Amino acid sequence: MIHHHPSDSWLLDYACGNGLSLFQEVLKAHVGVCSTCRRTVLEAEELGGELLGLAGPSDRSLERAPRSSKWEQSSNDDMQPSFAENVGEIADLEQFVSTFLDKGLNALPWKTLGEGLKLCRLEKSGDTQMWMLRGQPGLVLPAHSHRGGELTLVLKGSYFCGSQIFSAGDIEEADEHLEHQPVVTKQGECICLVVTEGRLKFKQVVPRILQKFIGI
Repeated sequence: MIHHHPSDSWLLDYACGNGLSLFQEVLKAHVGVCSTCRRTVLEAEELGGELLGLAGPSDRSLERAPRSSKWEQSSNDDMQPSFAENVGEIADLEQFVSTFLDKGLNALPWKTLGEGLKLCRLEKSGDTQMWMLRGQPGLVLPAHSHRGGELTLVLKGSYFCGSQIFSAGDIEEADEHLEHQPVVTKQGECICLVVTEGRLKFKQVVPRILQKFIGI
């Protein structure tokens, strides 16, 4: 069961086609398997259609912005209602994301950053980038804050930050006002799809040095 959802502002931006395209991809994956958020998006799209009808053909200010990500271009038809119904039946988010990557997660070019931690950079657009993180049970990630927005979608396993636990399908939001330190639970490995705006701000020296080589 999904317990952590994107805020309404993220979902409204997604429904309107606003915002950075890489964030849209993470939201698309979550909406694909979350009936609650899918319902919110559909309601927002219906409302947008009604507003467009009232605005008339000469008012273009409410039109959906073009999607620019290569993932979105390759699967633009996927957001038809029939697709939304189908992906809602997919329980394994690993499989869901693999359809975008055209390969299994194990076939990705993972880089080992330390004992129990691997990272794979997927795509970059300006200061925003998408990457995947793979942590072994009990892994404690470095404490960090942010220079912009961040969305983390759990694909497999779970981790906790403070008193909150994030499991498969959950999304964690972060921004420049939040400092956190994710810890992988001991039940199994955790794989996450992450989009960040700007580089992370690490507190410790070693992560800051490694950051120059891994670029996150």
